[in-house]
Amino acid sequence: MNTRYNPNGASAVPITLNAPRPNERLRELSFSSPTLPAYVVDEPGILELEGPSVVVNPSCVSIPLHPAGLLDGLKPHGARRFQAVGLNITETAVAVSLDRLQQPRAEALRPGWLALSDLPGMAGQEETKGVQLFRSPRDRVATISARPDQLSPALPPERPLLWGVFMNLWFAPAGTECLIHNNHPFLEYHVQISGQGTMQKFRNSDPSTLYEEQLLTPGMNHDVYSVRPAGDGTYHYPWHQYFANTDCIWLAVEMIPEGPAPRPVSEEFESSCCVFHAHS
Repeated sequence: MNTRYNPNGASAVPITLNAPRPNERLRELSFSSPTLPAYVVDEPGILELEGPSVVVNPSCVSIPLHPAGLLDGLKPHGARRFQAVGLNITETAVAVSLDRLQQPRAEALRPGWLALSDLPGMAGQEETKGVQLFRSPRDRVATISARPDQLSPALPPERPLLWGVFMNLWFAPAGTECLIHNNHPFLEYHVQISGQGTMQKFRNSDPSTLYEEQLLTPGMNHDVYSVRPAGDGTYHYPWHQYFANTDCIWLAVEMIPEGPAPRPVSEEFESSCCVFHAHS
């Protein structure tokens, strides 16, 4: 693993994959593997990256780079590919190391990965037959508090909700069309891990109605799309799909509403972007 975590500003603590918990402030994610290590950091400290890694910020505050003279940072609900730099974590971050990954297709053969047609609720559905799309185990990484419109701008500016943040990996071989759809029970964005993929939008479920494409390379993500409530606890999305330009691994980040957030203690608190709570 090419990542070190320094919680106190002292010498960095190496992370080793063989330890079940390489550092008490780090947790190896359920989809981590020897060739694609993935960790969540959920306490303050410096995350030092040596080789290339994709870092995802699921929280509602920016992550500054370290040392402080580096002015760029990682925006909320964003991702970037970093190396030879530190990140000053104040709430949470997920790091996926890239320097050992050589055969992306082999990740989908690991225990716990399932073909799309074998996922709960998908078995027997005609549209999934023959689609070479595979999902890793899923992991909860955080709980955040935010008004719906602060995550997706078309949603109403209601009081803050608690949102469980879940992540999993997907793999698809080059040329795979990953099914056009327009409904989810969560808000989502995707982060490219390996290869090149494209997020596509359509006017309806017909692929000939394509009107927007966003190319994703490792470390890039798209924003949460503008959605509207469907009235049954789910969300209507623009018709969209992921297309694998090459053999691809990407990360899905799902934010699931879980009920009202605790009432703010002041108006200043309520006017802030959103508030982070420790993962559970």
